[in-house]
Amino acid sequence: MTVLHSAVGYILLLGIAWLAGRRGRIPFRVVGVATLLQLLLTALLLLTGVRGTVFALAGDLAQLLRDTALKANESLLFMGISNPDFTARHGPIVALEIGGIIIFVASLTRILYHYRLLPWIVGLVGRFMQRLMGISGAESVGVAANVLVGMTEAPLLIRPYVSRLTESELFCLMTAGMATIAGTVMVVYATMLGPVHPEIAGHLFTASLISAPAAIAVAKLMIPESGQPQTVGKRITPLPREDILNGLDAAARGAGEGMHLFINILAMLIAFIGLVALANAAIGQIGLWLGSGPEPWSLQLVAGHLFRVPVWLMGIPWRETAAVGELMGVKTILNEFVAYASLAERMTADPTYLSPRSFLIATYALCGFANFGSVAILIAGLGGIAPDRRGDLARLALRSLLGGTLATMLTGCIVGLYL
Repeated sequence: MTVLHSAVGYILLLGIAWLAGRRGRIPFRVVGVATLLQLLLTALLLLTGVRGTVFALAGDLAQLLRDTALKANESLLFMGISNPDFTARHGPIVALEIGGIIIFVASLTRILYHYRLLPWIVGLVGRFMQRLMGISGAESVGVAANVLVGMTEAPLLIRPYVSRLTESELFCLMTAGMATIAGTVMVVYATMLGPVHPEIAGHLFTASLISAPAAIAVAKLMIPESGQPQTVGKRITPLPREDILNGLDAAARGAGEGMHLFINILAMLIAFIGLVALANAAIGQIGLWLGSGPEPWSLQLVAGHLFRVPVWLMGIPWRETAAVGELMGVKTILNEFVAYASLAERMTADPTYLSPRSFLIATYALCGFANFGSVAILIAGLGGIAPDRRGDLARLALRSLLGGTLATMLTGCIVGLYL
């Protein structure tokens, strides 16, 4: 029954994507191949002997990156508050751990980028999707890059083509950015959720990977291709960063970019959590005046009710839809970082807060950058590369937020079929 529940939900979510977009020729090939690819990849990574190898590798790699990233904290910079005695008594300083991981992984990523390892992988995955799904070379490379380096870096790999993308190609690139997460923050989320689920790193990797074809399907349903892409059938080579001199320069640039990202995350958390608390105080007071009852009104409560039906479509039992809906609302209003932090906190406090199946479906559905803050980041990033497309970006931005959310929810449906 749970399999049928998720299967029907998958079809209905695709229908919502079509209804929310422009009426046009339904791209049956793209949707069919994307669905089949999601099913096959998920089955391979969850049901076969490959799972043990991939999940162990993902977990070991995440732990290795975490341990090496925190060496500076433990040995020099913050040894007074990061030593085992202090953390055993008071707990870890989460901000320091997050900062160390983000800065180190960003630096390592930039080194791998400079020495062409990441562009080579992106090009390989992009060509695979191009041949399989029949999309253009530029958008296939852009989508593949989003899985590895994230929404701000991915467009740089195809920067000469961005201004010449058709509207459908541009929307596909934007939706893929919303539906996936970067490897930098994947390690952070694996660290946060590791105590709740021992194989969470493998699940996060799987979630971001299989959300890429879902993003393509949703994008083509919402904005069908009506033009003539210039890179159809052409092999696109991801471009390197021309302003980086050598490996040391790459490491330094990556560290600076990681620090910038860390400061942005801290600033957003401080600002948005405070704003939400202020809004909740006002909404709660209004609820008291109107006789809301024992449960105070809040943005999270409203979001939980708004997302109940969409969350139920993923295969979540109705009794748990309010809890998962609240997490989806927090992710959309704030970001997935806050949502994952809330999920980890609640599952640690009460392991029965969500059933194991609902926990994993929620983890997959939250694994994407689809939030209102990302709308501004996307417009700024792509607009800087192609200033002539700012009008298109502004017009498509909110649709890409919806598209990215639907894509990650499709991924939740898919994993629900195998649990």
